[in-house]
Amino acid sequence: MLQSFGNFIAKHRRLIILFYVLLLIPSAFGYVKTRINYDVLSYLPDTLETVKGQDIMVDEFESGAFSMIIVENMDNKDVVELKKKIEKVDHVSSVIWYDDILDISVPENMLPSKIHDALFNGDSTMMVALFDNTTSSDETMNAVTEMRKITGRQCFISGMSGVVTDIKSLYLKEMPSYIAVAAILS
Repeated sequence: MLQSFGNFIAKHRRLIILFYVLLLIPSAFGYVKTRINYDVLSYLPDTLETVKGQDIMVDEFESGAFSMIIVENMDNKDVVELKKKIEKVDHVSSVIWYDDILDISVPENMLPSKIHDALFNGDSTMMVALFDNTTSSDETMNAVTEMRKITGRQCFISGMSGVVTDIKSLYLKEMPSYIAVAAILS
């Protein structure tokens, strides 16, 4: 039985290779068309407090996610301009910073120390960007990507939306390598 199966494979090897090459076509189509859901909350039951809270944030406050933006070595007037650019990004509902409390002409040390320490540290300052969608939605991840293009090297964007965006970017970068290794080993 095994001997005849081996003989069949040896005699029809080109046909078998053609068959496997043809199977690569639907595999490639599936790879391109398969969407990965990075939103962990979507897998949880609607009865959990976390899911309920996320829904309330999006529905009632139009703010389901946020990111902290650390800006280094930039004058306050330039930070205000950067803030205006970030506010124009699609799905960024608002950006909170020092100029929302006081005019930037007022010295920073006039702020209560608790607020000052939350917003400033040495040559760095922090803004908070609020998004109008959930932490891992495509819209939020696209907004984080756009914000990174705007901010440049002097800024760092953190928070869960930034982490999920980084994971997605890393996955998309490394996945072809994993597929190639799997194809070679099989």
